[in-house]
Amino acid sequence: MTTAQPFTGLGMPVFAAFGWAGQEAAVNFALDQLELFIRTLHARLPRSIQAEFPYAGLSRANQTVYLAAKDEVESDWQLLFYARPMSLELQLALTDKRGLYKALALAEKQPAMAHRLITELGSEWSFRLQQQQIDEESGERSHYQDLYKDNVVNLDEETAVSLLSKAAYLVGEEKWITPIFISRRFSSDQISVMGPVVLDVVTKELERLLPLIHFLNGQKATKGTKPKPKVRPKLKTPAESTSIATTTNLDPEQGFQFVTDIKPLYLRKGFINMSPEHWEFFALSARSETRSVTVYYEGIYDKECAVWRIQSSDTIRLVLSPGVHRWFEENFEQGDHVQLNVKRLDNEEIQITVKHSE
Repeated sequence: MTTAQPFTGLGMPVFAAFGWAGQEAAVNFALDQLELFIRTLHARLPRSIQAEFPYAGLSRANQTVYLAAKDEVESDWQLLFYARPMSLELQLALTDKRGLYKALALAEKQPAMAHRLITELGSEWSFRLQQQQIDEESGERSHYQDLYKDNVVNLDEETAVSLLSKAAYLVGEEKWITPIFISRRFSSDQISVMGPVVLDVVTKELERLLPLIHFLNGQKATKGTKPKPKVRPKLKTPAESTSIATTTNLDPEQGFQFVTDIKPLYLRKGFINMSPEHWEFFALSARSETRSVTVYYEGIYDKECAVWRIQSSDTIRLVLSPGVHRWFEENFEQGDHVQLNVKRLDNEEIQITVKHSE
């Protein structure tokens, strides 16, 4: 752009231009407005986001504007903005093979955290993991299939584990690449009435993406990080005849799986008893009696639950928040079996997935 001008928003003519075939002047006007938007946005972004995406610009060939981690835009993470007649799409994309190899290796190593950060974005976001084939001679890519393409809340944890493992394997092969796309669409009507406030709205969405970007870049939070706990003894299998507790093939320090039958008191009071041996996994210290945990169920994360140690009865109890309790009552009956998948995330948070046992 040759002249500086204040950004006043993205009006409807910006979006309508891309629906007018052959209207070159309209498209050029729209691209100029998008470039003004991205330059103004980049200048106003918090330093935390500018540090991740120091480059901003316009691609007339692709009719999009972008924030990029590298000067060579497609060689690393990029944030793309597409204006269409009915929407403005914000897309986080990684299409570089080396970057994907690193990101997917990290995600495969900690699938629970990857799943958490993706699905926690909420129902406005979609996730696409594509499989492309690379021509051995030309190096050109062609679409082969979508490994996953759906709303993020529809991605269950088991599917995520399998999906990330397959993608990590494929990107290690010469003829395959598995680009990642995470996107959200805003209504063009909604954006057009915001005026310059659209800058604040988009900034908040970019801030929500930062934890996922940091995770897939191998960056760990420096604040509130707790020292790695001492190695605890391997979990034992309780001898209850009505409950089944098993340790998965995960390291006992990282997680275990517990299955038990539902008792009437569990449904009425909103708790699930575990085995006494499990407290070694949750204990913060020798004197601790409670541990806050995050419960994940049907795409929802609840951080108001806790694990209690009741010394008088030598009982370890997962106490459900009111919200989880209501869901538990509505979806389980006496005699059903509930499965708890307990995992320690890399920030020392403990996450418990509650589901029916198959």
